[in-house]
Amino acid sequence: MKKVLVVFLLSALLWAGVAIAEEQVVRYEYKIVRLGSLSGLQNEKSDDKIVEIEELLNREGFQGWDMVNIFAVRTTFDPNVFFVAMKRPLYDDK
Repeated sequence: MKKVLVVFLLSALLWAGVAIAEEQVVRYEYKIVRLGSLSGLQNEKSDDKIVEIEELLNREGFQGWDMVNIFAVRTTFDPNVFFVAMKRPLYDDK
């Protein structure tokens, strides 16, 4: 009898969780953050630039942004300009 009751309660909780999950649709907003040139990171004295990037990413993370991708835009005058694609969820009720 206890097993049946436990299975029933677990089923009810799972059903309630599915119902709650169906009420919210998760959408995302995206943004691009410019990191600038990262060629200086190859030097042994690159600690300042590393701290600068960490602070930028942490600041964005505290605002709910997650890094999705990092990519470089290569041009003839600056071949190492990097950007970060970031996203954060937006919750809409149905």
